[in-house]
Amino acid sequence: MNFNKKIWSLIILSSMLRIWVAATLELGNDEVYYQAYARHLQWNYFDHPPMVAVLIRLSTLNLYFQNEFFIRLGSILCAATGTWLIFLIGRRIGQPRTGWIAAILYNTSFYTSIIAGTFILPDSPQVVFWLMSMYFMIGILDYRTTIKKQQFEFVLLGISIGLCIMSKIHGVFLWLGFGAYILFHRRDLLKLPMLWISGIISIGIIYPIYYWNRLNHFITYNYHEGRIRFLGSSPDLDRVLQQVLGSVFYSNPINFVMYVITIWAIIKGKINRLPKVYPLLLWLSFPLILVLFWTSMFSETLPHWSGPAYLSLMLLAACWLDEKTESPAYGKWLRTAGWLYVSVVVIGVSGIHYLPFRIGSADEKKLGKGDITLDMYGWHSFAVSFDSLYRADLASGHMKENAAILSDYWFPAGHLDHYYGIPYHHNLLAMGPVNDIHHFAWLNQRRPGLKRG
Repeated sequence: MNFNKKIWSLIILSSMLRIWVAATLELGNDEVYYQAYARHLQWNYFDHPPMVAVLIRLSTLNLYFQNEFFIRLGSILCAATGTWLIFLIGRRIGQPRTGWIAAILYNTSFYTSIIAGTFILPDSPQVVFWLMSMYFMIGILDYRTTIKKQQFEFVLLGISIGLCIMSKIHGVFLWLGFGAYILFHRRDLLKLPMLWISGIISIGIIYPIYYWNRLNHFITYNYHEGRIRFLGSSPDLDRVLQQVLGSVFYSNPINFVMYVITIWAIIKGKINRLPKVYPLLLWLSFPLILVLFWTSMFSETLPHWSGPAYLSLMLLAACWLDEKTESPAYGKWLRTAGWLYVSVVVIGVSGIHYLPFRIGSADEKKLGKGDITLDMYGWHSFAVSFDSLYRADLASGHMKENAAILSDYWFPAGHLDHYYGIPYHHNLLAMGPVNDIHHFAWLNQRRPGLKRG
């Protein structure tokens, strides 16, 4: 069976579904905020490194195209690249069928296929560079690799991990996982100068994050330190449940069950085709999962933060499923995961557009709060209605021309700026503590201030 042809068919079909989602839905809270990043490139931003801003600049041809599809196009291309990369890794640790199964798991995961593969987030480039790093690590550890090729892959590893961290700080877990594997399983690599040169390359690439923070009083670290706690008075079980159940759903519940079964099979020694580097895959997975599980007991965490950790489990599950190809359960697992994924995506998009009832707060002062369908729907029509109101107020003398729009929080400031302020040529300013307005504190400095009267 020609899995190279099959993988391209999978990439094309899955990309078509993502393009439909990307072109159909308006931008979410996070997405319009990252679009604000792209308006003024910096070495770092209040809450994240700069790679997502660079990706948006590229996909929109330097902000020339401003519709939702082009803003999200970088993410769609990242998902296509990620599909190919996980196929290559699966083929490298097993056989082409292993890579094919891993690619199916990748494309039926809501995290890799939708959250990081359709919506434009720092996770979009992060996943690509995470997979690249895994590919180079496995190449370095392969005893058949020549010294010259190993040295070259060490250089590429340093670059890919550096770029992963420049996408999202979680990339540091790549060096932590690889370092732990070397310490416990391959100490001979500590003697290689290229290992240390690879680390220096990564440090050089991420140095701008430190430099920007030094100029801005280390505001990124202070912000995250204030919201992330590793100890507290008593664990919050609701937050733990949110993290765990969120991870299950984002992985696709069917896939998650397969991951659990795979880990159990590894513990019991029931996988015959387990790759020699399987401890590396575990080191690249469980530290991040466990750190976030522990953190969720004392701080509010988001399930997608642990998303990259499940890439290793996809590959291990692919090895387990590869042994089960003769079993009727093999195809049934993958088909069920696929149908669940497609059904949730279609129902979700349809619900955002056509849900006939309100699911948010009915309180007049908080009308709609908690209704996630409102985040990605109605902003274009809102802009038209709001502009009509503005012009009516101008005509009646209730409003002065060129009045600024004020917002006191980073969302909805992002939506107001992207869908109304910029296209209708209105100045938007965010007012409040920097922890509330985030990157808008820097955008304010580039925009006309308030004037008396």
